[in-house]
Amino acid sequence: MAKELFAGRLKKVVPFEQDGSFFHRKAKKYIESNNYINALSYYRRAIEKDPDNQEYALDLAEVFSEMSYFHESNLILFSVMQKSPERTDCHFAIACNFLGLQEYTKAENSLDKYMEMDEYGYYAEEAQNLLDVLQSQEFYYEFISDADPDRDKALAIATKGKDLLDQGDYKRAVRELEKAIRKDPELIFARNNLALAYFCVGKIDQAIEVSQSIIDEEAQNIHANCNIALFLYEKGKDEEANPHLDTVLGLNTEDVEDLHKIAVTLCEMNQHEKVNSLLKKLLQYKPYDKKILHYMAISCYNLKKFKTALKYWDKIERIHPNNTISSYYKHYVNGIISGGDKFIELEYHFQVPYEEIIRRVKSIHDLLKLSGVDLRDKWEKTDGLESLLRWGLDLNDSLIKKAILNVVASFRDEKAEEFLRSFILRKSEEKDLIKEALNLLKEMDAKEPYLVYSDDSIVEVNVKHGHPYENGSNIFEDIPNMAAKRLKESYFYDCEEDIQDVWEACLNHWEMSGAPQIRKPEGWAAALELYYRIQGELPVNRAELAASWEVSYSTLMKNYNEINRYLAEFWEQFNLS
Repeated sequence: MAKELFAGRLKKVVPFEQDGSFFHRKAKKYIESNNYINALSYYRRAIEKDPDNQEYALDLAEVFSEMSYFHESNLILFSVMQKSPERTDCHFAIACNFLGLQEYTKAENSLDKYMEMDEYGYYAEEAQNLLDVLQSQEFYYEFISDADPDRDKALAIATKGKDLLDQGDYKRAVRELEKAIRKDPELIFARNNLALAYFCVGKIDQAIEVSQSIIDEEAQNIHANCNIALFLYEKGKDEEANPHLDTVLGLNTEDVEDLHKIAVTLCEMNQHEKVNSLLKKLLQYKPYDKKILHYMAISCYNLKKFKTALKYWDKIERIHPNNTISSYYKHYVNGIISGGDKFIELEYHFQVPYEEIIRRVKSIHDLLKLSGVDLRDKWEKTDGLESLLRWGLDLNDSLIKKAILNVVASFRDEKAEEFLRSFILRKSEEKDLIKEALNLLKEMDAKEPYLVYSDDSIVEVNVKHGHPYENGSNIFEDIPNMAAKRLKESYFYDCEEDIQDVWEACLNHWEMSGAPQIRKPEGWAAALELYYRIQGELPVNRAELAASWEVSYSTLMKNYNEINRYLAEFWEQFNLS
């Protein structure tokens, strides 16, 4: 009777659709209890209900920042800023994210923009304090750089080598790191990276030799001991590798970077018990890092703690919905639990196994052969196609990436536009692919300007006749004239041709990478004057020069460093040929 009555009552319940504000309120409650993962889910649902609500978007960006997903936060902030350029608070939030990413020049640039647009704004005092700190650091590094220019060049080359190593371009990484060490043999971090680069190109004996030379100088150097332990392990010399592992494990470091290095080394050496213990410690510092969560899931799986492993992959999926890597492993482990599949130890890389990569690449090729109607149907009705295509963009294959970009652009909807806009903000993508995506956005009539990561800077670009910039030709013509006029006032009458040559080099560089949006031409004219004076070994006070042009010191130095880098790359081409 009670059951029948209850069933009858259920039939009378009228379902209703909740609006965005309902999910927004739920998200805020989870924020109050520091439950960021649940908050993330509800903010996403709020935005699905009300996609034009900028406050929801800004709250979501803030959650990403709290979870140390600074780049993801910035993608949201860039989107809001392009729709509403008057939102000066976005510049301040973007700057804070760049500080979290340790990209200090970009942070400084964003803080400058905030102060230019809203000198007396809500965050003005805090922004100025941050600028003062960054500029005092910059003065210090400029002093060091002036005192030892060779070391400064070596550091720049070593940083480029590290970036190439991270991108998987191992041969070029070897060349750059060798060059850096020739300039400054005392750069320990460059030598550690060179050892890894040698290992990645198959020169294991040379890798061991470099690591051993570091250990001879610094017996407890964590990166060198981790590297040599891995190299010896790969050569089957476990007994020789173990003392180096014991050294780093005995140091009890609390440094997050060191802990991460040790953990990754243990993963590579299949030390499942040890890595499980260390990853628990590392997750106290980085509880939402998807790679660390994945390593933890793999270690639990390899220790046959299947249900615990599934919890970590669940966590990744809640942070990154439609994540095709964690979804693959969840399906795989559920197959083992049900008895359908045989247990085999898994590797720790944050990628699907090689056989699955091959299968997915074939699936992408097959999908690209479908008719436009069938493809659009899959794009509009499921998230599976988008997830697979996003996964494909992480492959080191330019042809596949180009095909994916063109297919997505053919859909010409908001989702396709967002897909392409997020691609041009990816770091370390090939310039040709960025230009392809920019031209596709233009063909889609997507609103300009477009924000692009280019040469470690973020620039706003327009696209005209296949060229990724057009920010006002008069400004570009006026800047060298402004600099030459000022220098002539100081009796340097023969400067005009040299200034024009330097500026032409900048324009040629931007032809390929996209020009910055120039709000204040005085900043670039001042940088041209500084470059001319330094190259001519003429006396100059940088702070006074910035003040005379009425630009900030940080703007002057940022633009000068850009010009200096463009010209250095230009001359390097001749030295290599």
